[in-house]
Amino acid sequence: MRVLKKVVYTLIICLGVYAYAQPPKTDLSFNITPEMFASFMAQNLATNLPHTFKYKALSLIVTSVHAEQNKVFFQSKTKQYQQILDELYTYHTLPDELKKQCKDFSIIAGVNQGVEYYLSVEENEKKFVVKYDKEACSESFDPAQKIFIDGYNRYGFDMKGVHKKTFHIL
Repeated sequence: MRVLKKVVYTLIICLGVYAYAQPPKTDLSFNITPEMFASFMAQNLATNLPHTFKYKALSLIVTSVHAEQNKVFFQSKTKQYQQILDELYTYHTLPDELKKQCKDFSIIAGVNQGVEYYLSVEENEKKFVVKYDKEACSESFDPAQKIFIDGYNRYGFDMKGVHKKTFHIL
């Protein structure tokens, strides 16, 4: 009888140790969604506005930022609208010195997880929008594909990839 008690106690202790050592069956991990990340980025960036961004002799002032779903929208003003547009259109592929920075930024900013950034550049009545998404750092990336004037890029596509000559029959 004593031997049986010892075996049962030993078995209970072994099962208890085994059960304690097992990972919990419920998944308590927390994943940040692109929507949450976009909201977080917009809230953090909004505290530093207005903010002037400069590149070479060009500058623009970001006046507001907000998030909608997985998208972060920046509104900016400039007195160099045409010069900024001309600079953006000079590239037909991403310059080599920017490719690594682009990939690093995409990781930090959540772009590789589905967050998209839209920069609206305005001067008086003129406006264009630049879209920064997962495709922005690809080898064949053409910046002109992501610059939209009056809703379309220079190739005639809107932000959703629909060509303006395409029509839909209901």
